Amino acid sequence: AGLANRAKELADAGELRLACQLIEWAAAATPEVPFVHEVRAAVYEQRRREELSLMSKGIFGTAAAESRAKAEPDG
Repeated sequence: AGLANRAKELADAGELRLACQLIEWAAAATPEVPFVHEVRAAVYEQRRREELSLMSKGIFGTAAAESRAKAEPDG
């Protein structure tokens, strides 16, 4: 959860690129942890909101949806 917490801190500070990198590492290392996917979804949702490119918005939205599904108890 250390990487996920740091990713959340970075996202809160507006450092979205680095936050995405850290949360990807956390998700790769612990794919079964719902908290990691909750943070991943939040980071990518924030990045999607701040993105101008329609294609990037789609990519970030897909990543967020993927993690939302994994963060749910039945996911």
